Amino acid sequence: MSAGIREATLVRINNILVPTDFSENAQLAFDHAYALAAQLDAKLYLLHVRDESALRIAVKEGLLGADTTDEELQTAVEQLVEERLSATLAGVDRTAVTIEKVFRRGDPKLVIIEYAREIDADVIVVGMRGTGVVDVIKTALLGSVAESVIRKARCPVLMVRLDHGEEDDE
Repeated sequence: MSAGIREATLVRINNILVPTDFSENAQLAFDHAYALAAQLDAKLYLLHVRDESALRIAVKEGLLGADTTDEELQTAVEQLVEERLSATLAGVDRTAVTIEKVFRRGDPKLVIIEYAREIDADVIVVGMRGTGVVDVIKTALLGSVAESVIRKARCPVLMVRLDHGEEDDE
């Protein structure tokens, strides 16, 4: 082997982490992660991190009634998350890929990185928000979850943009 040229090492991908916020971007990232897991015979971890309180989610989603108890509120939010996870998984062959659904609470920027370490993720597949001017300004001011994951992850990160799902016209 000549100087300066390294021998290629075999990289085995066993664990793929795909975080979801149930957005269109996250669905496309899941679709890519699922296809990758099927090709590589890898386990797929579908992670949803809830960073808002049940009350805030219930208000945002119109789940809050005048006489709703805390327990009913919590149950309604959990049911909403389950329904959205089911929608994410709709149409995939659950026998072709082992999929583990995981729920966590906290700051997604931190929880995703912590969970990736916990499961010894070989790759993280994340959906990227839009790239319009408003999105760029928001990311510059607030930072995006995807950008934070790219900077802090110990494993490779596959970024999936919405236009990755589009067919080429050529």
